[in-house]
Amino acid sequence: MTHLPPSAGLNQVLRINVSSNARLFRQASGLVVSVPKSGRTWLRVLMHRYFSELLQMPFVLDAAALQQRGLPNLICTHDLWEHRTTRRLKDRLRGKHLVPRRLCREKPLVVLARDPRDVIVSLYFQLTRRTMKYQGSLPEMIRDRRFGIETLVSVMNYWLASWGEQRNFLLVRYEHCRTRPFEVFGGLVQFLGFEIDRDKLIRSIEFASFDNMKRMEVEGKFDSGSLRPMDPSDAESFKVRRGVVGGYRRYLDATDLEYVENALGRLDERFGYREILP
Repeated sequence: MTHLPPSAGLNQVLRINVSSNARLFRQASGLVVSVPKSGRTWLRVLMHRYFSELLQMPFVLDAAALQQRGLPNLICTHDLWEHRTTRRLKDRLRGKHLVPRRLCREKPLVVLARDPRDVIVSLYFQLTRRTMKYQGSLPEMIRDRRFGIETLVSVMNYWLASWGEQRNFLLVRYEHCRTRPFEVFGGLVQFLGFEIDRDKLIRSIEFASFDNMKRMEVEGKFDSGSLRPMDPSDAESFKVRRGVVGGYRRYLDATDLEYVENALGRLDERFGYREILP
C-alpha cells in the first residue's frame, strides 16, 4: 500500500456546513475536537461533573441543562475524521460534521489528542464490537484507507497545522490527563474563562475515575444510550474499555507495530508521540 503524506487530500477542506449541526456549533461556548477513542467521554464526564458541582445540581451529561444556567456548552465533535469516514454522501456534501471555518477562529477550540497507537486498537474494538461498522481483522483495519492509521495521522496533522498557532486553541493530551489531571483539567477550566474551585475539581476528578465510570456504565447511570456496554459479558464492548496508556502492545505484533510506527513518524512533532510521553 502506498503511504499517504501527512495531510494528503486535506488542504482543500472548505469547512462549509449547511446542516442542522451548524446551529449546534454556533451555540457552543467551546469546541472539543478529537479522533474517536481519545478520551472525550472521560473529559465530558469530568467537566460536566465540575460544572454540576458549581451549580450544586445533580450530575448530568445533558449540555443544554448546564447551558440554561449560564455554564459552558461544550460540544464534542470528530470533525474532519467523521467527515472523511462517513459513508453518507449527503452528510459529506452538507459538511454535516465539520466545524465552520469562522467558528474555528472565534470559539475556544480544544484538540484532545491520544497516542494513535492506542487509538487504533481501541477504535478497532469500537467499530467491531459496538458500532459494527467494520468486519475485518485488526491488521486489516490498521492498513484500511478509511479507518486506518494513515487517516488518523493525516487528520491530526491537519488540525494542528490549521489551528496550532491560534490564540483560541488549546492542545490537551490524554496521557497528561492521566498523569496530572488537576493541572490539565484546571487549565481547561481557565481556558473556558472560569476560575478553579480546587475542592470541586478534585471531587470531579475522583468522580470521573476509570473505575467509577466503568461502574456507572455497567449500572446504566449515564443519561445516554451510547454510553452503555453492547455486551456486559464482553469487556471489549464497553464504551469505557480499558483506558491504558501503551495498551496497544498487547494487541499489535511486530509487523503491525512497525507499520503503525512508520505512520507515526509522519505525525506532527508537536503532539509529542514520537516518543513515549512522561
